[in-house]
Amino acid sequence: MSRKARILAVDDENDILLIVRTSLKDEYDVDTASSGAEALQKIQDNPPDLVILDMMMPEMDGIEVLEEIRRMTQTATTPVIFLTGVSDKAKIREALDKGTQYYITKPFNYNDLVSKVAIALNGN
Repeated sequence: MSRKARILAVDDENDILLIVRTSLKDEYDVDTASSGAEALQKIQDNPPDLVILDMMMPEMDGIEVLEEIRRMTQTATTPVIFLTGVSDKAKIREALDKGTQYYITKPFNYNDLVSKVAIALNGN
């Protein structure tokens, strides 16, 4: 039996983390973090196969977390999907330029999230 892919969902809103975990738990092993610092610690301890990242978080925003993920050897090519309420085109472009695979805006469609996760994981 092959292991489930590990996903780390990062958001400072617990209800979003719950929705993401519920949406993906049948297919994937989902862990959560409520801050950028917590996410980076979890990534260092046990690198995930994919990261779902919020843009707007206290202390460290999603772009800063993405930059750190890309700096780490073990996660330099790990797929990252932004799931965020930020729909500013400049922010979207910046995230894509810095190496995110997809950018999903909240409120989000459950099927959209599930399909993009599957595509990002299979595209590696």
